Amino acid sequence: ARCSRARASRMEGVISSGSVLNMEEYFSSVQAELEKKESRREEIVSKARELQSCKRKIESLLNKIQTTADDSKTAEAVVKSILDELKSFSSLWKEVDRCIGTDSREKYRGIWASSLSTFTTAAVMAHWLKTQQLVDKEEAAKMIGVGPANECKIDLDLEDYLLGVCSVPSELSRLCVNYVAHGKYDMLEDISKFVTGLFSSFRLLNLKNSNLRRNFDRIKYAVRKIEEVIYDVRVRNLLNKTETRERERE
Repeated sequence: ARCSRARASRMEGVISSGSVLNMEEYFSSVQAELEKKESRREEIVSKARELQSCKRKIESLLNKIQTTADDSKTAEAVVKSILDELKSFSSLWKEVDRCIGTDSREKYRGIWASSLSTFTTAAVMAHWLKTQQLVDKEEAAKMIGVGPANECKIDLDLEDYLLGVCSVPSELSRLCVNYVAHGKYDMLEDISKFVTGLFSSFRLLNLKNSNLRRNFDRIKYAVRKIEEVIYDVRVRNLLNKTETRERERE
């Protein structure tokens, strides 16, 4: 009986030792995998910092649009610069895409979501200034340099697209004020029609209490601001005076 207990004790020791050894090997492999993931994330974040620099360039060009209310040629040049800049980001998006490898793009979306929304605002704004039309998500993605059209697995998420669109009315309401300051009243009605239509269309969406819902309120405030500008212009009869001067020139 004493021998049997001794053998059992030795067996328990062997099993215990073997279990500890296997756990150490397993957790060593886990640590290696964690380090690999962290290295990949750091590489992605490093590339995303370059996107932040691109974002600042685009924000600067969006602000520059506000200074072109009295010069259509300069406005066209700024719009072209925005489109060219957005197109040039395609190679950077592909580098970020390569860093992610086989991982899910959604996992890292938060790293570039802010930049993507700003780029969308710029794409929508530039397209509207050229056509007075809203650009859809697929075309916006193409303009920004992401999605299948650009051979990039990173795509423009629907929420990021809508967040970018939400910022456009604020930009247009600022432009309204600048148009009036320079005596350019012909674009006011076009801006009002577009922003009001956008506001009505957004109301069809069930946004609930989300980040998108809070940004939707910005459209409402822009509509109000534009209405106030147009009302002020009409009260002062500036639209009629402008039309009269144009008829006199003819």
